[in-house]
Amino acid sequence: MIEEIRNLLKKIDLIVDSEIRRLDDQIDELKQELKEFKETRDNFSSVNEEIKELSIQVDELTYERNQLKETVDNLSYLERKCSEKDEIIGRLTQEQTGYIFTIKVISNWIPSQKENIDVLVALSSALNHEATFEELQEKTTIPSVTLKNRIIPILQDNSLVLVKRNKVKLTIEEADK
Repeated sequence: MIEEIRNLLKKIDLIVDSEIRRLDDQIDELKQELKEFKETRDNFSSVNEEIKELSIQVDELTYERNQLKETVDNLSYLERKCSEKDEIIGRLTQEQTGYIFTIKVISNWIPSQKENIDVLVALSSALNHEATFEELQEKTTIPSVTLKNRIIPILQDNSLVLVKRNKVKLTIEEADK
């Protein structure tokens, strides 16, 4: 997703550069026309009016060019932010993978606790490490009644999960890095 954003930013940057060049060319053309009109004094009143119009167009194009430059600056800031978020996502994904691996290793040590371990794995991979009983049932295929009456109470007694209303939250904290 970040790569797509970067590609889009590059495309936008190319479009903006092209547009700036086009606008600069238009400005140069308009300046040249303005110069030519100043040199010919034939129909002074009409020439004067055209000069005013061209000056207005030059001002508008200059304003447009400045707006495009400002947009590019804003997009560059967003690109940096996306890179920072990408790093955070990578780190969090790595931490989550570590949690799941640790829980799976523990499950190999204690095969009789497989259902408990399945619930811990499901919670460690859930958003904010919390899920409803229905979500846990879908992820683990353990019946909701078994979750509520047998597995979750055991995990609560061992201070591994916390239940608030219909949500179960993993309370295992990561050790200091």
